[in-house]
Amino acid sequence: MRVFFWSVAGFVAGTIASYVAAMVGYSVYGSLFRVHDHDGGGAMAMGLIIGPVLALLCGLVTAIICGLRAAQLR
Repeated sequence: MRVFFWSVAGFVAGTIASYVAAMVGYSVYGSLFRVHDHDGGGAMAMGLIIGPVLALLCGLVTAIICGLRAAQLR
């Protein structure tokens, strides 16, 4: 049960943290390189497609790592 709890907690934390990091990274990239998104398509793609997919993949990796570490502590 402890492994399941840590896997779920790791997935949630990894998903939220990676989505926020991706959006902040996109904002910083746009500001540094003075990217002007006229119609907002790049921001919508980042916020609705690329960001969530990246967040799910990072959340999955984080869940596996946290689950393995919790299993080793047992």
